[in-house]
Amino acid sequence: MQSILETVLPIFGLILCGYLVGRKGWMSEEAIKGLNTFVFYFAIPALLFRSMARGLGPIEFTIAGAYLSAVLVTFILAWGLALLLFRTGLAERTLFGMGSIFSNTVLLGIPLIFTALGEEGGLQLMLIITFHAILIFPVITVLIELGRSARGEGGAGWGTMMANAAKALAVNPIILALLAGIAYGASDLALPAPADRFLVLLGGAAAPCALFALGASLTGFTIAGDLKETLAIVVMKLLVHPAIMAVMAFYVFELPPLAAVVAILTAAIPSGANVFIMARQYNIYLARSASAVLISTALSVVTLSILLAVLKAWLAGN
Repeated sequence: MQSILETVLPIFGLILCGYLVGRKGWMSEEAIKGLNTFVFYFAIPALLFRSMARGLGPIEFTIAGAYLSAVLVTFILAWGLALLLFRTGLAERTLFGMGSIFSNTVLLGIPLIFTALGEEGGLQLMLIITFHAILIFPVITVLIELGRSARGEGGAGWGTMMANAAKALAVNPIILALLAGIAYGASDLALPAPADRFLVLLGGAAAPCALFALGASLTGFTIAGDLKETLAIVVMKLLVHPAIMAVMAFYVFELPPLAAVVAILTAAIPSGANVFIMARQYNIYLARSASAVLISTALSVVTLSILLAVLKAWLAGN
């Protein structure tokens, strides 16, 4: 357990530092935005490109299918739960489902997996991230647009929104870095020493800066709205989603031990800020989505610590 605390406490310590700095106003909103830009466009892409370009370790492609299967089952369950318990509209149910399945894979998942499981585990995570955004965002967009159209609130139309989503994905630096790294790794060319050192220096800033930026960004979220509905999202994200992922990993797809651990930990990561960003884009479900991001991140200090301890002990025995 001590080794788990040595892994988890520094991670959440950095998040807390960022939160305190943001809460005290020691960094302006523009400075926090600039730090997020550095993390998203430079540090994390450098880390991901180098990892994929070096082609370290075996990659279990089945992990993508297993993870997306768990996402689908969890989303359907969450969607039905929102309909039965909260009687929300289609657009709101969709955001309830998104909060239940969309993990903060970039700002928290990457530092956590790379720190706890090393680069080999990080490579497994890369496959999840690649398919995670490409498939989830278009589906969520379509469902929200259908819900708005049913209420006579349609704007530009879901076709236009889908085109915009596809355009955003095509220039996403995370996905571009992954694809470029895979292509370079397939060439069997070694990274030139200066380029490798450059990527090491830049990618080395990814974990601490991402965690600090996550904490600072959380100051923009407050607890508001229907607390029962928000807590339902949190339970779905932190408990139900990883439980369903465990069933898929161990019994349905029978993933190799490391891939199974990575997939379950990724499912247990709290809701990502993109849930709130999507809600803000449509100006619906704002308070509940913001509260879900904040509460799930806070509670994940406990849930992720316990889960990581259990999974690492199981992994050591296999």
